[in-house]
Amino acid sequence: MTIARFRLFLIASATLSIAAITTAFLPDGYSQALADAYASEPPPWLFKKEGIATGVGMTALAITVVGFAGLFLLKRWGRALSLGITVLCFPLYLLTGPTLSSPIEAMLTDASTLAWGACLALAYYSPVAARIEGRVTSGP
Repeated sequence: MTIARFRLFLIASATLSIAAITTAFLPDGYSQALADAYASEPPPWLFKKEGIATGVGMTALAITVVGFAGLFLLKRWGRALSLGITVLCFPLYLLTGPTLSSPIEAMLTDASTLAWGACLALAYYSPVAARIEGRVTSGP
């Protein structure tokens, strides 16, 4: 794995995430009956307090962006921060309640998640890991 390919995986993950978020705003992803049923669900605990949800979400997003930049620049702290925020966000999913997404949104989200997981794996178990750890000083 070259550094350039590793960075392409990072860019692909970010692009897929942005595409998934964008598709959430497109109409006709699912039936009106399903949208009405979803709208009738009570809000989950995390979203009952908008300030808490916004604060947690913005903090996680900021840490993710900083970690992404660190990974892109091949910094050891970026690798640790990216892995840490990924693991720490898992319990947040339990607090978000049910979700509703279109097939295209789900596909893009899954692809982004797979690309992000590949990036984390490559950052720890590939020639990129040696470069991040400073064991290799030359190369592409």
